[in-house]
Amino acid sequence: MIADLAAKRGTAEQFLAKTAVVDYCRTFQVKTILDASADFGRYETAELKRTMRYAASIDRTVHRAGATDELGTGRLLAECPSGCVVVAPSGYGKTTLSNRLFRQAIENRWRNSNASVPFDIPIVDLEETGVSIVEFMQRRLSAHQPSVTESVLTDRMRTAGTTIVCDGFDNASLGFQRHVSTEITNLLRDYPLTKVFVFSREAARPDVVLPLFKLAPLTETEKRELEKTILDDGSGDFFSIIGMMPPTLSALCENPLLLQLALDYWKREDVFPNQLVPLFESWLKNVLRANATDFVSSIYRERALTLIADATLDGPITGEQVIALMQQDGISPGVLNELVACDAARANGSAIEVQHEALADYLRAKKMASGSELELLAKIPILSMPADSFFAVLLMAQLPSRRLQSALWRRLTEVGPHVYFDALRYRFDVSSELNKLDPANLSEEYLTELLEGIEQPVEHFFPALRETVIEAVTGERGSDLAVIGNLNASSSVLSYKLYLRQPSEAHPVKVQIPSAPGILRGVSLDLSHYRLDSARLVAIALLKESVVEAVNLVAVKGGAALARDRLLGRCRFLAKEYDFPLTLNMDLDTLEQLLLPHKDKSVSPAAVSHDERFLIRELLDDIAILRGSGESALDPWWIRLGWEDKADVETEDVIRRVLDEQYRRVQVIYTEIVKGTFPEIARGMSFFPLLPVRWKLTVVRRAPPHGGATIYFGWSPVAMWQQAGADVVFSGQAPSSESVEQVREDIEQTRAALAALGRPNAQLPRYRGFTQLADFSGQQSSGYFDGATPAIHDVCSLLKSDLEAVFSSMPRNDRY
Repeated sequence: MIADLAAKRGTAEQFLAKTAVVDYCRTFQVKTILDASADFGRYETAELKRTMRYAASIDRTVHRAGATDELGTGRLLAECPSGCVVVAPSGYGKTTLSNRLFRQAIENRWRNSNASVPFDIPIVDLEETGVSIVEFMQRRLSAHQPSVTESVLTDRMRTAGTTIVCDGFDNASLGFQRHVSTEITNLLRDYPLTKVFVFSREAARPDVVLPLFKLAPLTETEKRELEKTILDDGSGDFFSIIGMMPPTLSALCENPLLLQLALDYWKREDVFPNQLVPLFESWLKNVLRANATDFVSSIYRERALTLIADATLDGPITGEQVIALMQQDGISPGVLNELVACDAARANGSAIEVQHEALADYLRAKKMASGSELELLAKIPILSMPADSFFAVLLMAQLPSRRLQSALWRRLTEVGPHVYFDALRYRFDVSSELNKLDPANLSEEYLTELLEGIEQPVEHFFPALRETVIEAVTGERGSDLAVIGNLNASSSVLSYKLYLRQPSEAHPVKVQIPSAPGILRGVSLDLSHYRLDSARLVAIALLKESVVEAVNLVAVKGGAALARDRLLGRCRFLAKEYDFPLTLNMDLDTLEQLLLPHKDKSVSPAAVSHDERFLIRELLDDIAILRGSGESALDPWWIRLGWEDKADVETEDVIRRVLDEQYRRVQVIYTEIVKGTFPEIARGMSFFPLLPVRWKLTVVRRAPPHGGATIYFGWSPVAMWQQAGADVVFSGQAPSSESVEQVREDIEQTRAALAALGRPNAQLPRYRGFTQLADFSGQQSSGYFDGATPAIHDVCSLLKSDLEAVFSSMPRNDRY
């Protein structure tokens, strides 16, 4: 009632006063993008333009200190209501990330009507200006909108908050670091709506009450995203090349600085760098952070870091031990503070170590390579060289003489093929040393390296294939290898012949023009992009060709499962191509009697128009293996399971039984061969450590007159070999495509199942795909007849894929 208003004057003024009305109206305020940008639009637009080069940067992964969970950096603004501290070593992309976060904060304010104004405050700039954080922000605003005073800004901070991004905290002086830590603490206390994000190296992080996150190395996904931002020119021609990186370079490129350097090199040269030293020197310079004109500090920091790298080969050492080593070397103990402050060295409690083990390996290799040749020749044979270390490759990249390299090659064959192949790619170029030799000595040196380049890898990687490889490269059967040839230095043309070494030959290398008989080979080093020190590259290419050929010919060692199917195929081949009176269900005694008169004969490509090559004695050996396993006859298992070659259509039950047996046999035979022929490289065989598995097959049959069927496959691991095989279902159409989420969930379930069985799960080879239902006529998919069963064909396909993976890091020449 109006009569009651006087009595309720206080209440009315409370609701109708100007300040109350303004506050009430704020609850209905909904800004458009234009409204939001109009507040500080000129400033924010200018800042977006200034930081445009960071527009294409990528989201990264961070780990919260003391926790195992990870977070995408795109979620930091939402997940950290007061901000956070992000730490990472030099070269990990802190500046790029800080600018990405700053730009995201501006875009979020415009998109979500968020009134919190963002500010980019490099700590070094703040120290140089000598003003407070608030005054620094006000100056940035007033440059674009002069009406914004410090009091206007602080009022805004109280009512709406602000987002402050501070990069380079570690670059400020120690005194200013303490000062700005206090100022940030006070800002967070006095302006509760404020968010502060600080980026620093871990050793110099601010002393503030904010969550701490560590910036993680690049994941494979992040590598590809960063690759796209660097290489995609918008023409639509972009394709990813990062998967072609050699293993060593790929492992190093979890560091964004090294990935940037490697991809920049690709942009210029259209190849990846074949020298690692320049990359590591750039990395080292970035880490040591010495002034460009302060040569003394740079030298002492590197010497001190090298001391730490050498002393921590077997683990971290204490700070007291580091200081003692530095004093013995004439280095001031204060340099240790500098190394920790610039994050070149990491302090973990009382222990000290180099920030990144790859950088430690580089410093160790650099120091060793600078030693005397005699000392190195004594050390190399007993060097510790873990297969997962960068040391071996980095040492080869810095050894300056062919004598030292020759000693290291022998040692590297004991480490593993990936290390050996990467060392080939990044080896120090000793061509200038070879160029000084006279023609005869040059040829002898080259041919010696070529011969060792076959002998040493065969001995350590493929010993079971030694005689097979020698036959492939010489055309003769034997166990001792020799070479004759000549390298014409003026034309850079190599001509050579590998042959069986005779007992009377004292030396396996002859320098002269090779002649027939035998397999004559020639290489133009210039046209093939080979350097003068390329003998081992020529050798390893020939070795790869020979090993793959051994698989094509099934000239491998295994057990009874291999003997069963290989014997069936070769018998069928002899029956068709040579009219041997053999049948697939023949008993072993009868078969042996038929073959014994021909025991010293062989099948070779020269006999008829086919490519098969084997000894009749090898069939007799397979018969002996089968007898030893208690068998008395050949077993054409597909016929035993109901398959009829002449039938127009096989029943579903027959196909189901045959496929179950085929996919079981493939796994058993493949495992026998890996264990019997490739045990030294079994870890690199992608499918071997995952077995046994159960295949899931969907068969889609085609109507006459086309006939046949398409098989869509997948697999999951099983615990026992008795469970190996295939589950087969039939369908009238191909399985529908799964969503990305379904595929991802299925992959994660498979990986979890592998992990539960104690098997590796990083790669899932042949996880999804399709193939054709094979017939059992002895023909390959190309139509070529070799007599082999589909199980043997599938095993050879698996092995060749594995060998391609093993040899994938092998350089094609000295350019690629």
